[in-house]
Amino acid sequence: MRPWPGPRCGALALALAPALCGEAAAELAPRSGRYGSMAVVVRDGRVSGVFAEGRGGVEGMPSFSCIFLLRGPLAGARATVETWSQGEAERIAGTLVFTAEGAELTLVEDHGGCPMATGSMVGQPFTLTRETPGAEVDPEGWRDVGLVTARRASLRPEPGPAPRRGPYLVASDPVAVLDRREGWVRVLYQGGEAAVTGWLPAAELAVAAP
Repeated sequence: MRPWPGPRCGALALALAPALCGEAAAELAPRSGRYGSMAVVVRDGRVSGVFAEGRGGVEGMPSFSCIFLLRGPLAGARATVETWSQGEAERIAGTLVFTAEGAELTLVEDHGGCPMATGSMVGQPFTLTRETPGAEVDPEGWRDVGLVTARRASLRPEPGPAPRRGPYLVASDPVAVLDRREGWVRVLYQGGEAAVTGWLPAAELAVAAP
């Protein structure tokens, strides 16, 4: 796959096929949504994201995992990002480039566990294909993304006490933030057979946006 700057629509190309060039330019516009193992939000000239992928293991617990948050400013279809693992102060720089097929992520150094779970992201872009959202999911309404920090986080239909029974998330589950109230966040989780939403205490979530 050709790296940035992607398709070029010069004067001759525009004269011969203006519609084609217009479509290519539109496809490169950064958009919120899921890109393979990464979910991103594009807002106000910035991008925030969460990457989560595992490999191997038993009973749903991977032997190797690659999980981190990212954020940074956008310039056209390219973002200069900082990435970090949950609970760690160290930042690893990188670039995120939106392409016609999805996005490409490159880091100056791998996060722990990533080479075994995904392969290295250093020196060669890690390709991510954009997923078409289902009718029940509208990425344009996402406000942020993050990772669950609680060992067990019960999803609530409204802010308040946790129900005795119901869906729950576990530490490091990636979510999209749909809404906020004082001390609470409404999140979307797409890691199961069907997407689920609910409210969590804000303290049980580490978000990507500052």
